[in-house]
Amino acid sequence: MSLKKFNSLFISHGAPNLILDNTDKTKGFLKGLSKNLHNGSKPKAVLIISAHWEENDFTIQTTENPDVIYDFYGFEDEMYKLKYPTKTSPELIDRVTELFAKSKIPLKKDNKRGYDHGAWVSLKLIYPDADVPVVQLSLKANLNAKEHYNVGTILRPLRDEGYLVLSSGGSVHNLRAIFDPKYQVDPSWASNFENWLFNTITKKTGKERENELLKYESLPYTRLAHPRTEHLLPLFVAAGCASDISTGKRVHDFWKTPVFSVSSYLFEDKDDNKL
Repeated sequence: MSLKKFNSLFISHGAPNLILDNTDKTKGFLKGLSKNLHNGSKPKAVLIISAHWEENDFTIQTTENPDVIYDFYGFEDEMYKLKYPTKTSPELIDRVTELFAKSKIPLKKDNKRGYDHGAWVSLKLIYPDADVPVVQLSLKANLNAKEHYNVGTILRPLRDEGYLVLSSGGSVHNLRAIFDPKYQVDPSWASNFENWLFNTITKKTGKERENELLKYESLPYTRLAHPRTEHLLPLFVAAGCASDISTGKRVHDFWKTPVFSVSSYLFEDKDDNKL
């Protein structure tokens, strides 16, 4: 029996405490994702790339039983009691290590790292029973878009091997803008960036989409939408992991404020997904 293809996905994970807010639309989207994505099939394991882990070289988590990391402060007491007791996947770790070695890209290992909130909070909503193994892969601290896109391309075989490559970040992510009125006088910079992202992902494919994405730094509104690009870089991994014929689809579109967007994008081959 052939394995189900799991196409790459970028999610905007929002604030950690969305998990406590039953009115949050992103929470509702994430809770329904496992049922709606890939016709309800569960992957053998998830490789997750989160905005909240950076290393000098790409690094893979090899912790036997990863715990959650409370890498946030000032939230409800309940947040610091939540757990996500999933397992890691030695098979996925070995396969990713093999793919990096084949491409001659350095890959370090971390046998102590837990899951940061960009990973475990989202996964606790997507797979609440913690019955899908999860392995986390870091960003590279230089935040070079081309390098992260290339890493996505070397991970492409995972899609056909029963694994889900899940990138977790934010489509428009400027926390200061939420609280500083000067950014809100004319919030068009935020909608302009989101519109560019939407058009690039959903209307372009293959090399044309890659080239357009890699122009992001030249856009006049990028540094407002992403003063630092760690929340955008996971998207480049997801886009690189997509096939050359895949189409992009915005599967969640929500503005928490006029200057803060938490959109999510699926890179799918035709007829592979119903979402």
